[in-house]
Amino acid sequence: MSFSEKIFSSSAVSEAFLYFCLNGASTAWVLQCELGMPEATVYRALKRLRSMGVVVPALKVSKVKRSKGGPRPTVWAIDTATPDEISDALKLHYKMLSPKFRVAEEVAQTILEAFQEQGKPLEINYRDIMGQVRELKIPFKGPDIADLAAQYLHERGIKVWR
Repeated sequence: MSFSEKIFSSSAVSEAFLYFCLNGASTAWVLQCELGMPEATVYRALKRLRSMGVVVPALKVSKVKRSKGGPRPTVWAIDTATPDEISDALKLHYKMLSPKFRVAEEVAQTILEAFQEQGKPLEINYRDIMGQVRELKIPFKGPDIADLAAQYLHERGIKVWR
């Protein structure tokens, strides 16, 4: 009983715990981006989960080329996490570092929301994605964002016609 009380007494710790239950592994940066939590809150939640023995450090993220140094992020995982889940967490960490990916994710989410509201079939034309990118007047090159958004939509089960 005290185990669940320690986890669910804080909303941040419970959100992080549920994220780990669903995904198996994550980095602090991914938790920040995915859960919309401030950095300090994420680290406090990780500290509590680690002290309870729920998560353990799985691996250190390797140094990024042309970086000036600084602390290297850690991939945290639950005991039952598979190597694939740890690998996916690392890939997602690198994606989340890219501002282009985060913008493309927002574009894809707006498209997904429009699909759900209108009840359309789960397919879209690449030109429609480009049109959505142009409407938003994003400071990045349109085709880059459209490609990333198309990839994101494809991963979510949407058929993208090119």
